[in-house]
Amino acid sequence: MADTLDHMAGLCRALGRAPEAAHWAHLSTSIRRVLDHQPRTPWSLLRRSLDAQGLLALRDSELLERVRRADHDEIAHMQRRLPAGARALIRHGQHPLRHRVADEDVLLEADLERHLPADLVDLLAPEGPEDALVPLGRAWMQAKQVRRELATAAGTPDAWHMVGGLRRTDPVSPDVALLAVTEEPAAWSRRAADALPRDVLVVAGAHAVAVAAEPEPIVVHAVTPESVATSLAWYTGPRGHVRALKARAAAAGLALTREALLDGSTAVPLADEGALYTRLDLPFIAVELRSRPNVIEAALAGTLPTLLEVEDIRGDLHMHTVYSDGRDSVAGMVHAARALGYGYMAITDHSPTAKASRVLTLERIAEQAGEIAAVRALVPGITILHGIECDIQEDGSLDVPDAVLERLDIVLASLHESHGHSPARLLQRYERVMRHPLVNVITHPANRSPGRQPGYSLAFERLFEHAARTGTAVEIDGAPGHLDLDSPLAETAAAIGAPMLVDSDCHMADRLGRQMRFGVGLARRAGITKAQVLNTRDVSAIRDFVAAKRQGRPWQA
Repeated sequence: MADTLDHMAGLCRALGRAPEAAHWAHLSTSIRRVLDHQPRTPWSLLRRSLDAQGLLALRDSELLERVRRADHDEIAHMQRRLPAGARALIRHGQHPLRHRVADEDVLLEADLERHLPADLVDLLAPEGPEDALVPLGRAWMQAKQVRRELATAAGTPDAWHMVGGLRRTDPVSPDVALLAVTEEPAAWSRRAADALPRDVLVVAGAHAVAVAAEPEPIVVHAVTPESVATSLAWYTGPRGHVRALKARAAAAGLALTREALLDGSTAVPLADEGALYTRLDLPFIAVELRSRPNVIEAALAGTLPTLLEVEDIRGDLHMHTVYSDGRDSVAGMVHAARALGYGYMAITDHSPTAKASRVLTLERIAEQAGEIAAVRALVPGITILHGIECDIQEDGSLDVPDAVLERLDIVLASLHESHGHSPARLLQRYERVMRHPLVNVITHPANRSPGRQPGYSLAFERLFEHAARTGTAVEIDGAPGHLDLDSPLAETAAAIGAPMLVDSDCHMADRLGRQMRFGVGLARRAGITKAQVLNTRDVSAIRDFVAAKRQGRPWQA
C-alpha cells in the first residue's frame, strides 16, 4: 500500500499536482512508520492510527480501501493521462517525474532515449493492463481537434502529418501522434505550452507537447521541414521497423536519427520519405505493411504487392440515409459521393428488424425508390443504385420478402445478432444466406468493434470458400465501429478468391471520404491489390456481378 501511494505521488508530480503529491507521500511515510514499529499491524489498527493523525479524509479512506484490495482505478486513470514514454520511466524506477515546461528536460517519447538506458528503449510502448488502446475513429477525431487547438494556441504550422498507428491505419493504437512542420519547432512548442490551459497540457518539451485526451494523451512533435523525411519514418514506426532501418543505415556507414540521416556529422539531403528508403538501397515500403515480419527482405526480393489506392475506388456500395439511421438525405449522400469523384454509389438503408435507431420499413421502400429516381434526374454524372442492408435472421433467412428484393439493384446482408449461437451455427446462417440468389454482399463478416469486442469466432476459411463458390462478395468495412475485415482475415479472403468490396458503411455525408480511406487502409494492411476489389471497376461490372448470381451463372473476375 505504501509503495502504491509513492507511485501515486510520482504520478501527481508528473501531472504538476504538487499538493496531492505531497499528501500521498505523507500518507505513505506515516504508514511506513507504523509498520516499521510493528510490521504485522492489522489494517483496522493502521487505519485508526492514520485517523488519529487527521490524515484520512473520506476520499482517502475510500481510496485506501480500494488500494488494500488491489483495485487501482485512480492509479490507472492518472497513468492513462501520461505519454507512454513517461509511463515507461515510472515502470523502470526513473521517478520522481515532474511536469515539464518547454525549455526544460523532455519527458516525451520524442526524447526519451536520452533518459533511458539503451536496453530499455524497446520497452517504451505501452504495456500491461493499465494502458489503453485508442480506436482509429476516436484517434482521428481527437487529432483533428488537437490540430485546431494548437493552431489557435501556437499558430498554424507549415504542414501537419499523422504518424504512428493513425498513419498505419491500425484499428486500435497505443498512441495518437502528429508531426507539426515548422521552421522554428522550439518556438512553436513554447507558444503552445504557454497558451494551453494547465488541465489540457499534460507534458511539454523543447520540441513536443502532449495534450490531454481520453484514454491516451496526443503527442505532437514539432519538426523542421528538413527533418520531415526521417521524422515520418521514425514516428510512424513500428519500433521494430525503425530498428531495422537504423541497422541498415549503420551498415552503410550512416546514422539514422529522428532529425536526419547523417553521414558523419553531415545531414544527407532527403526530398521526402521515399528518398530515405532509396538512400538505404530499399524500395519504398508502404506504411501499412511496415508491421509485417520480414518486410524488408520481401521488399528487397521484389515480392511486395502493389497495393490498392483510394484513387482506385470507383464507387461506394454501402451507405445510409435518413430512411434508416443516417443523418443525411438521399441527395446529400449522392452529392457527397459525386464530389469524391465516384462513378456510382448505392443507398443501402437498414431493413425492418435491424436494431438501429431508425429502419427502412417495407412500406417506405417504394417511397425511397421514388426519391432515388428523382435525384437521378437532378444529379447527372453518377449512377445511383437502390439497395438495402438486410438483417440475417436467427434461422438464416432475410427480413425482406424476395418480391421486394427483386426490385432492388443490390442486396447486402448482415449478421448483427448472434442470438447466442455457436460458431458452427453462425456459419450455417451465413452459408444459408449466401446461397440466396438475391444476396450479393456479406457486410462486416466478423461483426467486430475495435476496442470494444473482437467479433465472431468462426471458421472464416469456410465462409470465404462459400463466398467464392456462390459468387457472394465479402466486405472490408471502413466504419470506425467495424473496421472489418481487418488483416489477416482480409488476406485470407483474398487468397481463397472470395469476391471483395471496400465500402464506407457511412451514415454522414461529410465522413464518406474518411471512412473509405479507413477501408482502403485496412485493405492495404492485408496486402490487397486493385485487381482483387470489385468496386475498382465501373458500374457495368457491378451490374454483371449481381446479374450473374441472380441468373445462376458463374461470375468471371
